[in-house]
Amino acid sequence: MNFRYPVFLDLTGKKCLVTGTGEEIAAKVNALVQAGAIVVYVNPSAGPRIEDLARQGRVEWRARSFQPDDLADCFLVIAGQHRNQEANAEVFRLAEDQRILCNSVDDPANCRFSFGSLLRRGDLTIAISTNGHAPALAVRLRERFEQVIGPEYGELIELLEGVRPEIFRRIADFGARRAFWYRVIDSNVLGLLRSGERGAAVDLLRRMIEDASG
Repeated sequence: MNFRYPVFLDLTGKKCLVTGTGEEIAAKVNALVQAGAIVVYVNPSAGPRIEDLARQGRVEWRARSFQPDDLADCFLVIAGQHRNQEANAEVFRLAEDQRILCNSVDDPANCRFSFGSLLRRGDLTIAISTNGHAPALAVRLRERFEQVIGPEYGELIELLEGVRPEIFRRIADFGARRAFWYRVIDSNVLGLLRSGERGAAVDLLRRMIEDASG
């Protein structure tokens, strides 16, 4: 395996198929829903979380075993555990034939991509991978990052998203604009957010914008 090319996907409106069972399947289904994908779950039974999503109309649950036609128009497929140990290999083969990205949970030989250990703070996403060799290490690293990267990072991104069009309008020079962004990141805006002083953080950011574009 060679899961060394990191990528973040826009799955909005993309059909994504999930099959099989396992402890992680409900979380995978929910993550796809949160990403805006059109999610189809194929398995004779479903856990409570998936059943609830199906009742809400956020997941299409096909209560039967996987069939090759389920892959029609798919962008991505996740295969969980199946009663037949060869089922993942077959799903992977069919997906490869149709150039569909496939991940088989805990079965690296039948994967075209792997999932990292994720830390999310709003629109900030940190993904950690060990190329499938030491998942426990990736989890421990994520836990360490959780201790030092708090929700203030998500708030900072939210603030910067709000002023980004203004910065492009008021600071035309690319070099000056890049220098401005680094000054903001290195300023006390983040510290003020960490202390719960959002108003003061906004005031500081506004002063920096005026100084840079005046």
